[in-house]
Amino acid sequence: MPPFENLFDKAKNFAKQTSDQTSKAAKVAKLKLNVVSLTSEKKKHLETIGQRVCSLLNQGGAIDSGILKETVADELNQINRIEERIKELESEIADLQAGPDSVDVKDVTE
Repeated sequence: MPPFENLFDKAKNFAKQTSDQTSKAAKVAKLKLNVVSLTSEKKKHLETIGQRVCSLLNQGGAIDSGILKETVADELNQINRIEERIKELESEIADLQAGPDSVDVKDVTE
């Protein structure tokens, strides 16, 4: 094999590895952005629960647990759904980050 073919193959391999790492980093960034978005959505549901509890307190002082559960059930279900999705995304992120992430740079003159 002529020396330039060997050099060309090594450069090609290096470019592919770099491309793979860039793609992986982009996937991780997108997943992290989804986690941030879901966390923001969860916060809104928690704020809604707080507003509903305040409203119940202002209406009658004491809160019946049945009425409270009924009032916030939808929000709690959404929060549970969001937390499950966040766990899934964090698992995907961990899997991507646990994979081989170092580019094996060798002397291209070999």
